[in-house]
Amino acid sequence: MSTWQKITSQKPRLLAWFLRFEAAVETLAFVAVVMPHAWMAIAHRWLGLGELPDAPLLDYMIRSVSFLYGLHGVLLWILATDTVRFRPLIIYAAVSYLASAVVFTLIDLRNEMPWWWTASEVGSVLCYGLLLGWLLRD
Repeated sequence: MSTWQKITSQKPRLLAWFLRFEAAVETLAFVAVVMPHAWMAIAHRWLGLGELPDAPLLDYMIRSVSFLYGLHGVLLWILATDTVRFRPLIIYAAVSYLASAVVFTLIDLRNEMPWWWTASEVGSVLCYGLLLGWLLRD
């Protein structure tokens, strides 16, 4: 059996591990829900994005989106527990990542985000979607 055949025969197992990996990454977003605003401002400056406004709506959006990312991570962990049973939801996740690549590109361009931001954000969700799609193929 070739190396490639060995890899593809392990796809269900790889799918579960990949979902767990992505879940672990996304649950890190919970940190921003409780992070002091001053720390966010430091990170914002460090990323070269200038001063972070101290505005209630912006603070609300940062924390709400972070909470939703964290919840999505928990959901991915649950999906990893039974990839056969949850296959339709995993397919939905793959399609969602691919759609996010398009939407995030448009949002980033509209907001004139730095090229490295767009490349890393869009590149990662595009890769997640494509890898999930590949792992889901029989």
